Amino acid sequence: MTQGIHLISNGKQSLEEFIKVAQAVSPYVNYIHIREKHRTDDELVEWINGLVKNDISKGQLVINERVELAVGTEIKGVQLTDHSEDVSSVRMKHPNLLIGRSVHSVEEAQDAAISGADYVIFGHVFKTHSKPGLPPRGLEQLGHLIKSSDIPVIAVGGITPERVGSVMTYGASGVAIMSGLIDSEQPIEKAKRFLGGVRNGYSR
Repeated sequence: MTQGIHLISNGKQSLEEFIKVAQAVSPYVNYIHIREKHRTDDELVEWINGLVKNDISKGQLVINERVELAVGTEIKGVQLTDHSEDVSSVRMKHPNLLIGRSVHSVEEAQDAAISGADYVIFGHVFKTHSKPGLPPRGLEQLGHLIKSSDIPVIAVGGITPERVGSVMTYGASGVAIMSGLIDSEQPIEKAKRFLGGVRNGYSR
């Protein structure tokens, strides 16, 4: 199962700060992504160990790009980008690893599916502070990509609890959240609202 809510770290918090948020919302999210491009492998191992020691399941953890680190620490999966090793190569070497691919076009999504990805994350759907100056791709492009994809599509970028319903209506399998939860003063309540929107989308 790759559907649901994906919490993504923002690269700005300390391990202790991220653990606090992850611990609070872990019952309400499906996956917790460690997206800390600037950190060393040793630091990332510390992050994984810290999260696991604080009751975060390895089955919830996904790490960006560091394939061998994901395998070595026995966490659930890896999120690949256009700068990463090819999906097909990772799939061939690690058939049991959950593999996500970040995409920005129909062609990239189709290639990811053919290459063996389990799901794609597409965005940014709405305007977001994390992508200043870049126009959002919007719901129409999201819907077009979903119709063209053979694997689940997770929407990312400017997702709020109020927008989850529209994203799900267009056929998304879930949403990826960064600042919407990490920067929230009430992450548990916010996570519950996100979860409610996703579940309502499934029931339509």
